[in-house]
Amino acid sequence: MSNLLQGTLSQTVSFSGVGLHTGKKAYITLYPAAVNTGIVFRRIDKAGQGVEIPAHWRYTKELPLCTCISLDGVIHVRTIEHLMAAFYACGIDNVRIDIAGTELPILDGSAMLYIEGLEQAGVCQQDVSRSVFQVTRRFEFSEGATRTISIEPADHLSLDLTISLAKIGRLNWCGEVTPTLFKQEAAKARTFGRLKNGLLAQLTRFNKDPICLGANTKSAVVIVGDKAINKGGLRMPDEYILHRVLDLVGDLMLSGGYIQGKITALSTAHRLNHGLLRTMFAEGSGNVKQLR
Repeated sequence: MSNLLQGTLSQTVSFSGVGLHTGKKAYITLYPAAVNTGIVFRRIDKAGQGVEIPAHWRYTKELPLCTCISLDGVIHVRTIEHLMAAFYACGIDNVRIDIAGTELPILDGSAMLYIEGLEQAGVCQQDVSRSVFQVTRRFEFSEGATRTISIEPADHLSLDLTISLAKIGRLNWCGEVTPTLFKQEAAKARTFGRLKNGLLAQLTRFNKDPICLGANTKSAVVIVGDKAINKGGLRMPDEYILHRVLDLVGDLMLSGGYIQGKITALSTAHRLNHGLLRTMFAEGSGNVKQLR
């Protein structure tokens, strides 16, 4: 990271929209926070009971198609990954977020509108160094032979991601990641999927938490066959794989700092990203050294 100091907002900023999965109106308000606060969500709705949940890998709760955090497995906040990626892009380490409900607004399905709002509010440097973590050896986390993610030592963050999409084929992105490069290349990439009503109804039936009820061409890239049916199509030819870059960068912020290492992933997903973090920071493993 070129900027070695922690950062927070200069002033309060709010975002509103619809939750990708709940389909309900979603509101969040972000406040400046003191050094070493980290990123902390507070449920201000009645059901949330004022519970504060740090955005940290220790508190991940596995829900389909998103990153979710919870202290008790019941009161939770979901779909935080795009905002977390925006924090990376803007150099924000310390912030408190009030949320009235379970899910963040999806906005346009990317991180760009979050970044624009954060930059408009302003980011100020603080007088304490940010945490930077570097792995000491190569290791991986996998779910079978076709879903794997690994990290090895490097003096910067770089990614080599590969996914395969039905009727579209194999997609790969490889390169260094910095906040500036992330804003230029990946921040505009939108979440994507094939909307199949029968499948979504079945998924929702077997999960108490709704799935994709707020997805449409305003909040996601909708794929039919091998094409995006959104007006104007894709924002860039590699938008699908770049959105996986966005998701991974957001999930890496759950480390509580910034990670240096070369990450290689095949068919990566939030669950694999979380598994990699748990493996990296396993107590007593010696897998990670904190540079500052």
